[in-house]
Amino acid sequence: MIRSLSELRTRAADGGVRTIAVADPTGEPTLRSVAAARHAGIARSVLVGDETRIRERLRECHMAPDGFEFVHAGTEAEVARLAVRLVRSGAADVLMKGSLKTAVLMHAALERGAGLRTGRVLSDVFLFPFAVTGQQRLVGITDGGVTPVPTLDQKSQILVNAVRLFRQLGVASPRVAILSAVETPSPMFPASEDADELQKMWERGEFEDCVVGGPLAMDLALSEEASRLKGVESPVEGKADVLLFPTLEAANIAAKAIEYVVPVEPAHVVVGGSAPILIPSRSESAEARLNGIALGCWLVGGGR
Repeated sequence: MIRSLSELRTRAADGGVRTIAVADPTGEPTLRSVAAARHAGIARSVLVGDETRIRERLRECHMAPDGFEFVHAGTEAEVARLAVRLVRSGAADVLMKGSLKTAVLMHAALERGAGLRTGRVLSDVFLFPFAVTGQQRLVGITDGGVTPVPTLDQKSQILVNAVRLFRQLGVASPRVAILSAVETPSPMFPASEDADELQKMWERGEFEDCVVGGPLAMDLALSEEASRLKGVESPVEGKADVLLFPTLEAANIAAKAIEYVVPVEPAHVVVGGSAPILIPSRSESAEARLNGIALGCWLVGGGR
C-alpha cells in the first residue's frame, strides 16, 4: 500500500517512463514539473502549443529544450484538440493542462467520438497525506473538479472511480465516507439523504471491494475518537480513505483549505476516462504538479 506522495513518486519511476501530452506549457511551474518528471525517470513530455513561445519560456526559465518533443498548435481549441488526440491515439499516456483554461481542455477531452469518454462519469480525486496515531496514509477528496452538483447516480459513479484509484494504490477495501453536515438523513439536507441511500446501496451489494458509510460529518469520517464521543456508529469507523463531498464547490474549498492552511503539496487527477487527466490549478506549485504526474503515470500502469 502506498502511504505517501514521496513513495508514489518512487513507485511511479520504478514502473517505467510514460509519456505526457501537455497542453500550453508556458507557465514556469508546469515546465519545472515536467522537467523534474523527466529527471526522475517518471515521464517524458510532448509540449503542445505555440512552439516559439514555449521555447522562449524555456529560455526565460533557464531550461534547455533538449529532451522535449514539440507539437505546434495555434488557437486554444487546437492546442486542446491535438493534446487529446495524442492521448487518444496512444502516442501519450496522460493528458495534462498547462496554462490552457480547464474548460477548453475538458471540452476537447469530453468530445464524443474524439475525446477520452468511456461512458463513465469523470471525477477529480485530490490526494493528501494524513497522519493519525503516528501512521501516515493518503486520503482522497472527490469530486472537486468536474461535476458541479452531482445526482445520486453520478455520486455512485464518482464513488466507484475513487475506489478503483485507491485499490490501485494498494488499499484492498477502501473506506468511503459520504459527507454531510448532519449524521441523520433529513429533507433539510438533501445531501444527507443521498448519503444514506449510497450506504444502503453498498449494504445491498451494489458497490464491491469497499466500505461505504454516510451521512457523516468530516470529524466522524476521520476520527475514531470523534465517533466514540458522539456515539455514532458507522462502517467507516473514523478511518475513511475517501471523502465524497456533496458538491464540487464544497470539495474544491476543502481541498484548497488543506493545501494552503495545513499546508501540503497534494496530488490530484481526473479519472473515469480512457486515460488520466491532470488539471492543476494555475497557482499550484511545481512539486504538486509533479505529484499529479506521478499519480497519473502510476494509474496508467494499473498500480503494479
